[in-house]
Amino acid sequence: MIVRTLIAAGVLLVAAAPALAQTAAPAAPAGAPSGMTLQQFQAANGDKLFTRLDTNKDGKISPEEFTAFRKQNAEADAKAEKAGKRGQKLFSRFDADKDGSLSRAEADKVLAWRYKRMDANNDGILTIEELQAKHGKAKVGV
Repeated sequence: MIVRTLIAAGVLLVAAAPALAQTAAPAAPAGAPSGMTLQQFQAANGDKLFTRLDTNKDGKISPEEFTAFRKQNAEADAKAEKAGKRGQKLFSRFDADKDGSLSRAEADKVLAWRYKRMDANNDGILTIEELQAKHGKAKVGV
């Protein structure tokens, strides 16, 4: 389930990459790397992702909300059952307090995990090229 969410978030990021690249980071001083830091990535995407998944607006993402989100895209995933099992494992992994839902802080850890996977050269900055990389082109697949 988390896998579908992360894939969907990645697709959204790829679609929004040109806008993010223009607005996410202020102009960098000469010689500084241009791109998006983890904090900028979380600020730009955290609220959007959390709001989209937290359909009942209780401040938590329940397994049911997560499943509903995944079902929206199930037709596109020929391996939905396998992805669902992986998603349940990931959901459990990120549910640090084991209360059966993801808080905003736990959701930020999901974004940090995705950011790390997208940062192909491990420099702590997502460049426009890394943001626009197609699924499977990141250093580690989702």
